[in-house]
Amino acid sequence: MKTIFGIMILLVFSTGGFAQEAKPGTTFKDCPVCPEMIVIPPGEFVMGSPIEESGQTDEKPQHKVKIAKPFAVGKLEVTFDQWDACTAEGKCPKASDDDLGRGDRPAININWSEARSYVQWLSQKTGKKYRLLSESEWEYSARAGTTTAWYWGVSEGSQGSLRTCQYANVHDESSSAAHPLYVWSAHPCDDGYAETAPTGKFKPNAFGLHDMSGNVREWIEDCFHLNYTGAPADGSAWQESTCEKRIVRGGSWIDGFQTVRSAYRHTLDPAQRAYHVGFRVARDL
Repeated sequence: MKTIFGIMILLVFSTGGFAQEAKPGTTFKDCPVCPEMIVIPPGEFVMGSPIEESGQTDEKPQHKVKIAKPFAVGKLEVTFDQWDACTAEGKCPKASDDDLGRGDRPAININWSEARSYVQWLSQKTGKKYRLLSESEWEYSARAGTTTAWYWGVSEGSQGSLRTCQYANVHDESSSAAHPLYVWSAHPCDDGYAETAPTGKFKPNAFGLHDMSGNVREWIEDCFHLNYTGAPADGSAWQESTCEKRIVRGGSWIDGFQTVRSAYRHTLDPAQRAYHVGFRVARDL
């Protein structure tokens, strides 16, 4: 620990030889092809949804979770550029974009094990501890201090829908027009994208994270459990010796009002790949 101009700075990591401050809101990259990270503060929040928000039993009971230490989260979802860098080094398999676009668009058609291969590659490449987020870390990061169903406030109603299309790439007028077979309820606004959008195009939440809701759903480290009875209260991942299903969070470009809520959770076979599922990374500090 050093004192520079009277400010205490923890030298917990460096990028390109320059010390970085491990304080909330700090951004950094550990290598040129690594995701940009944001330091998330410690804190406490109530995980899950109240009965008046949703009848989803898997989002209950609501319970307090305490995040004791700061950690870093990808500012954006992992992009195809970043995924393809791992592929080029022989550590990640090729992934199809289903003609939705590569480059700075979120990497899709990646299963849970492949997402973990990517964070293992980052860890080996940088000497830092990269990983997938735990489910409680994800919801804490998505809410960013909010208690509303959506981290931008309201979503339903005309004004709420306009806010949604400012903060998230969701099932809206564009995707409804391009995909008439998607007959479920769409947001009555236009975010400008019929499928995936380049990462970072929408407003961030209060922690500076983009696309925590919408664009693509994100793989989580935890095993799926039917509800939160017995869930960890310390931010750690909820694991089992055998795990048939994993969690994805955040909603996507094909999701309506209810499925882009901060508390919404969905389960997938860990071997499954989908054009609306990607991931983002976390890093220990």
